[in-house]
Amino acid sequence: MIYEFLDPWMIWAFRTSDNPYMGFTIGLIWVCLLTTVIGETCMAGVYFLNKRHFAKINRDMVDHHNLSVRALGVKDKTAWKACNSIANDAFGKNFFSRMALFASSLWVVPFAIGWLFYRFGQVDFAVPLLGSVGPAFVFIPVYIVSRILFSRAKPWLPFFRTIKRKVQENEATDDMMTFMDLVQKKDQQGDTPIPEKS
Repeated sequence: MIYEFLDPWMIWAFRTSDNPYMGFTIGLIWVCLLTTVIGETCMAGVYFLNKRHFAKINRDMVDHHNLSVRALGVKDKTAWKACNSIANDAFGKNFFSRMALFASSLWVVPFAIGWLFYRFGQVDFAVPLLGSVGPAFVFIPVYIVSRILFSRAKPWLPFFRTIKRKVQENEATDDMMTFMDLVQKKDQQGDTPIPEKS
């Protein structure tokens, strides 16, 4: 029933050309694009439902990293070890939270592949050196390319540009320091002229 419901939204693109190869190519691109947009929108929804959590782990990561760099700058080894350990934990939490967030955009993929099997499961897709393959083999590389191209196009799409701006506002914090920031700061202090005694 799910695939019957999805069918009118999917199949029209496959019928846009009298050439079956061209029609299938257009249709596959449409399915991949639709899957990408729905997935990206769901990922944004999950983010904003948990925006306080993401803001906190990002702030903790940056703050503890900066503290560890400052401790290194004043040559406090004990403080550096403590801050660096906490910063590493924060990096790990941030990384796995982002991975889980990305995974929330992939739930649409099984439905897209299932519909392709529903519609084209009996069709043999011949690939040189591999022989006949199923619709999933054709779908996955096109989907990956569509995700990459879509990520590059997002800054020019008003809806997704607004999402990016709101994410940046939610995670607004200090910039991450590097060791070079300490070196430059010391150089600037060294260049400060010492006032002459009157």
